[in-house]
Amino acid sequence: MWGIFSQSGLTTTVLDFTNDLSPLLIGLVSLLWLSAGAIVWMAIHHARSQKAESTAEENCSVTDHQDAA
Repeated sequence: MWGIFSQSGLTTTVLDFTNDLSPLLIGLVSLLWLSAGAIVWMAIHHARSQKAESTAEENCSVTDHQDAA
């Protein structure tokens, strides 16, 4: 709520945007949670793919050392 007081004794103007901006606020909060969820999902997916690649490389390097010996 904004109150604008120019001089004492004059009328006061009050602007109340609470009800008008509620759908916008709900949309912005929903977009924020959707973005956060996408980032978390991508991070988990990336971490799992890195773990799978690293274990595959370790197994190959062990067998190569044994073949080389």
